[in-house]
Amino acid sequence: MAWDRIKELNLDDKLKNSLKSISDKDSDAVEGFIMDPDKLQMVKDLMHDGSDSRSIGDAVGLTVRQVDIIKELLGKL
Repeated sequence: MAWDRIKELNLDDKLKNSLKSISDKDSDAVEGFIMDPDKLQMVKDLMHDGSDSRSIGDAVGLTVRQVDIIKELLGKL
């Protein structure tokens, strides 16, 4: 994942420990969304509309865990 960028922004110490040990599959999926402005905006819009993690995941092709990771990262930015 783009952990180097997260560390540059001094966000790594704010993340839950469980997020620091995610699988490569989850990491790759999350990185694909947080590094693509259009995909990230889609997730933000769904969150703003009140969608839960499962609904967001179904809409964008992510697992609930991956959506939760993105939500956690967005909460720290």
